[in-house]
Amino acid sequence: MTTITNDFVSSLQKKETVASKNTQESLGQASFLKLMTAQLKFQDPFDPVDNQAMVGQMAQFSQVAGISEMNASLKAIAGGFGTSRLSEAASFIGRSVLQDGDTAYSDANGRYGGEFTLNAPANNVSLEWLDTAGNVVHTQAMGQVPAGKIPFELLSEDEAGNPVNIGPLKVRVTGAAASTMSTWLPVTAVESSSNGAEALLVTPAGSISTSSAKRIA
Repeated sequence: MTTITNDFVSSLQKKETVASKNTQESLGQASFLKLMTAQLKFQDPFDPVDNQAMVGQMAQFSQVAGISEMNASLKAIAGGFGTSRLSEAASFIGRSVLQDGDTAYSDANGRYGGEFTLNAPANNVSLEWLDTAGNVVHTQAMGQVPAGKIPFELLSEDEAGNPVNIGPLKVRVTGAAASTMSTWLPVTAVESSSNGAEALLVTPAGSISTSSAKRIA
């Protein structure tokens, strides 16, 4: 005579472990009902499954199923938040955000800009703009500059006054030591982050989070 053990939870745990190793699948409701039906069908009539044990096993499975459903609901809610943030971030497209860094990019109007910080005033300050090869393409003499945040801007146009994008330009301060440097980055698109918790702003310098942007213009 074939004897079926009454420790149904242990049998489920063993089967679930094997399934996890081989197929990476968890025990579903249909599998649970199939196993329970097989146990009742082939149980030892001289040692049947205890009713209380069966009820306890079903309660445990219901609890696990409830947790799985709750996790699915939380993921759906998180996805909804991500979609909402993505929609809000779409308003950044076509605008520029101020981000820490020393490389500026042209906006649609050919304007490069940013700001640096001086901890003390200086008398003979200049701003150099360098191309990707390290050549100085333009120098701005700023003269006497007070301490604090100093904005700067370069407008790139052709002879007809049309904006010209000459590529990324690195900004270098001479005649003083800048403690911070930030540049304006045009936002061309938005995308969701890998975890969906925050929208990312797509700029020529790469994707950045909305929370890291210092200002928007």
